[in-house]
Amino acid sequence: METFKTMVFLGDHGKPQFIDTIWHEGHWWLVATWLQHHTTGHRIPERIIQMDGMVLRFQEVQNPDYRFLVNNSIPISVFDGEPQTEYVVSTHPDALS
Repeated sequence: METFKTMVFLGDHGKPQFIDTIWHEGHWWLVATWLQHHTTGHRIPERIIQMDGMVLRFQEVQNPDYRFLVNNSIPISVFDGEPQTEYVVSTHPDALS
């Protein structure tokens, strides 16, 4: 699975952070958390947030450190797994395992 970086701002006055991003089922997703196998080190996404959902606006950029920039801030609670109707969040996406 190919992973890219996206610059996001978490919270109202958050500093920029770089979040892993993957392509899955025809959409770009931010990887909020990963699961890692203790022996092999293989990682699979545990919780992902759809970038082209109802609220998030993003753009592809020409930057060597990251591929995408999310234009609006994201509540930290979304990354913590709190359900919010404005965001499309998937936990343990089966197709990625």
